[in-house]
Amino acid sequence: MYRDEPMDDELELRALVGDEPVDDLGDDRAALETGLDVLRLLQGWVDDDQAAAWLGQPARRLDGRSPLQALAEGDHDDVVDACRAFIAAQG
Repeated sequence: MYRDEPMDDELELRALVGDEPVDDLGDDRAALETGLDVLRLLQGWVDDDQAAAWLGQPARRLDGRSPLQALAEGDHDDVVDACRAFIAAQG
């Protein structure tokens, strides 16, 4: 999606999912960067509302945790894999 005034990536993630889930990532820059990468993947396939919902909803592939919870717990690769599976199901 084209934006006239691109937002800082972290601010864009915060705008979509809220401050608290992003704050829960703590100082783990890798978790934030993975979250942003996943967001970009999702935005290629679903709209922002669907991307935000996927990031915040419990997922069976993540043992009932949301992708953001899994990122906060350090399970970055699992979140990327779950995102790819979700995207595959969209096509």
